[in-house]
Amino acid sequence: MDLMMLNIQNQLDDESLFPTKSDREFPRDFISTTVRPIFRQLFRVFAHIYHQHYEKILHLEEEAHLNTLFAHFISFSNEYDLLDKKEIAPLQELIELLLPQ
Repeated sequence: MDLMMLNIQNQLDDESLFPTKSDREFPRDFISTTVRPIFRQLFRVFAHIYHQHYEKILHLEEEAHLNTLFAHFISFSNEYDLLDKKEIAPLQELIELLLPQ
């Protein structure tokens, strides 16, 4: 988990991937080669938390925060088509509860 998050942070800090200067352009394949893989990895973090640590989240009474964060993450992903339907299948029931159509 730590290595994956470090990898994502390194990508976010990489000026060739995420330019911060106005005269620099994002890579042509930015969405497909950078953003979608990051979202796929972050979704897996959420899935791991829900499947392996949700009891602890409940014990800490932090489920509302986790659910809100996840709902925003999924809403953003849906808006920009960043995750495939088959990738989110493990948490589809939760997604339907959090984001009623």
